[in-house]
Amino acid sequence: MKKISIIAFSLLPTIAFASDAEDWKIYLRADAGITYSDLTVDDYDLGGFQGMFNFVAGGQKGPWRAELAYQERATVSELFSSLLTQTMASMEQHALLLNGYYDVWSSKYFAWYVGAGAGLNSYEKVITYQNTGTEVSEDGYSAILGAYTGLSLNFEHIGIDLGVDYYYTYKPNLNSLVPKIGLRVIF
Repeated sequence: MKKISIIAFSLLPTIAFASDAEDWKIYLRADAGITYSDLTVDDYDLGGFQGMFNFVAGGQKGPWRAELAYQERATVSELFSSLLTQTMASMEQHALLLNGYYDVWSSKYFAWYVGAGAGLNSYEKVITYQNTGTEVSEDGYSAILGAYTGLSLNFEHIGIDLGVDYYYTYKPNLNSLVPKIGLRVIF
């Protein structure tokens, strides 16, 4: 009898959580976006196309969503600029963000959302002087802030997000507007 009581009491938190969990929809999402970045670091033009990839785990309850996102971004200096200056520059950034979203308007299949996020951004810049073969690199951490809006096309277990993300990092000083497309798998 003592073992049954222990097992029953140990299951109570699981049962209580399960009743609340029915309201939550858990999802995984992957986003991809591209933008033109006008970034200058140490007088070197890192302007060029910047790719962005997000890998996300989150939950939704009613019109609210909360998620943890891992983001990768990379910029490589323009080829024309690199040929003229004999210098090649690249910047890689990795960020971990905590995001929140709200569906401003939604129907069965569509939703217009807004959101915001904040987190930690790590960066690594590499400048290669092609005429001397010298390479200079720097890495570090800074805060990253984001603001988001877009439209979701929702089905029973799949969501397609079309949106625009804005990101700001203090170091490197970067403002970017990233059009993106994403796929959500809802459990």
